[in-house]
This record gives sequence, structure tokens and C-alpha cells, in this order.
Amino acid sequence: MSIWSKIIESISGNVSASANEVESSGAFKYAIVDCEVGMKDKRVHDIGALRWDGATFHAADKHAMMQFLDGVDYICGHNIIHHDAKYLFGEDIRECTLVDTLYVSPLLFPERPYHRLLKDDKLVSEQMNNPVNDCEKARDLLMEEVTAWAALPKRKQAIYATLLHDVPEFRGFLQFVGAKADDSAKLQELVREEYKGKICEHADVASIMVQQPTELAFALIDTADYRSITPSWFLHNYPNVENVVRIFRHSRCEEGCAYCNRDLDIYYNLKQFFGYDQFRTYEGEPLQEKAARAAVEGKSLLAIFPTGGGKSLTFQLPALMEGRSVHGLTVIISPLQSLMKDQVDNLAERGITDAVTINGLLDP
Repeated sequence: MSIWSKIIESISGNVSASANEVESSGAFKYAIVDCEVGMKDKRVHDIGALRWDGATFHAADKHAMMQFLDGVDYICGHNIIHHDAKYLFGEDIRECTLVDTLYVSPLLFPERPYHRLLKDDKLVSEQMNNPVNDCEKARDLLMEEVTAWAALPKRKQAIYATLLHDVPEFRGFLQFVGAKADDSAKLQELVREEYKGKICEHADVASIMVQQPTELAFALIDTADYRSITPSWFLHNYPNVENVVRIFRHSRCEEGCAYCNRDLDIYYNLKQFFGYDQFRTYEGEPLQEKAARAAVEGKSLLAIFPTGGGKSLTFQLPALMEGRSVHGLTVIISPLQSLMKDQVDNLAERGITDAVTINGLLDP
């Protein structure tokens, strides 16, 4: 059994891996670093570091820190690539193998919460940030991420490694866990096999994986919690990820496939959500169906219905479908509070608890 396997098993409580075993391997000498930087002067005011052997460093001395890190193979941290590293290492950053726990966190923990670095001690303490404490939390997160990576199906590991092995934010972690990138020519086939029935089979994987590999990786996140959303900080850095998600999960193909014929079919979802086999017509005109279909297809539309014509379903069904496919939020602007309450109550009676009213009767 490799030393890394022992480490992973120790996290699950199966065996114990001592610091001496890790040190003797020579291949997994790592340290977690964290620094406190002044918001105004942009200077390093405090530094914390935690080595693989349990040794700690706590001082605002960058030279002493570099001595503490001498011989370390991997320097890890939470948002280390775009924050700590530029303040601590400067030009020497290229000589370090940086492992960032921030960017892989939403990839490996798709359920809520996304940040995963919980600084609960600050809820009960008024002391200043302690970078050594933050290093301990980052180490725990790193070990959780290693365990989560090991639990991924081999095919999914190959997909992520192939897409992200050259992306700076992920490269260090993938090296840290020994991930192996597959032949890029096989990537399209791997995606089709792993996500069969979960994405549109005719989406253009080939061009997206070349032009937007990171966005594609996050578009392929598979979570059973449809209320989970992509973290806002990630969307800020990769704003096009939502477009890629829509291409794969909410753009119906002309050829037809298992996913589109089910998840993007208004008749299938009408039955699933409301129990109806067909839409209501008005004097033979399929007003409901036309409006719902146009909304699902992302068209702008004006629908004028007679009283009792079933207007509510024309926005409720597309909203529920989009909530499942791309975890989207739909905002309904309604003129009457009583109507809003009535619609939410009617949905709740069907077991649909995805809607809530926001109006002037609510306190802050």
C-alpha cells in the first residue's frame, strides 16, 4: 500500500498514518500557509504556516518563513494562488508547486455549502485573525478534498484531470493527488459515457473542451441537490460557466436525445409536476402549450389569456423545469398579494415548495 493510500485511509478512520511515515516517503512533504494582509497598505502583517510533520510557524518574517518551508514539495492554501502567493513569494512563485483548496472545493463538494473553510472559532472570539488556526482549517479541508477525489469514479477523475491539468488554479492539486490526464481525443467519449442521460448528447463537447475547459468541468458537476448553485465568486472569475451549463442542460437538440426528450419536454414535466396529461385549450387554441414552450425555449413573449385560462401554469412549469436543469431562479412580479399567496399555497398543496412570496407585509 502506498503512503498516500495510508493517508487517505487514516482520514476515514481505517488505519493510522503517522507524521514519520509521511516524512519518510519524501514525495508528500507539504505545508499550508496563510497570511494576513493590510487592506490599506497591502503589506503582510502576519504569517502562519503548518508543515506536514506538525511543525508550525507564526511570525511576520518572510525570510524566516522561507527557511521554514525549505524542502517542502507542495505549498498549499485557501486562495493561495491569487492572494497569499503574490504577497509571500513574489517572483519566486514560479518555483513553487502551489495547491489551492479554494477552486477545487465546489468541484468536489457540489452540495451546499461551497466555501468549505468554516472559521467557526471567529463566531465566539473577538481576537484578531490567527493565520495558524486558518492553516489548520485549510489542512483539514485539503484532506477532505483528497478523500473526495479518491471517491470519484475513475472516469470522472480522468475527465477533470484532462480538462484542468493545465489550469493554474487546479494544476497543483491534481499533481498532489497524482491525477493522470487522459488523451484529449478520448475526452469527448468519456463525457458521453459518464453523463449519458444527464446532459444533451449532441452538445458540442469538442469545441468547448478546447476553448473553455474550466467552464466545461463545472458545467458537468453532478449534484442531486437542484437548489445548489454555482458560487458567486466562481461566476465572477468564470462568467461564461452559466452559458456552458445552459448549452449542456437547457438547450434542446434538434436530433432529440434521452436527456432532452425527458428533462426539456414540456409534456413530460407537465405530468411530473402537475399530474396533467395535456394542456388546457381555449376555443381549440393551445394557448398554454404555446406559451410554456416559448418560455422553455428562452423566447420573449407576450401572452394574453382570458380569465381562468391557466396563465399561472405557463410560467410555473418553465420555472420549475429551469430550476431542475440549470438551477435557475425565476422572479414573478404580481400585482396582488392575495394572488401571490394563493399561487404559493396551490403549489405547496402539490408538494412543490420551491416558491415563496416577497411583499410589503414581510418584516426585514
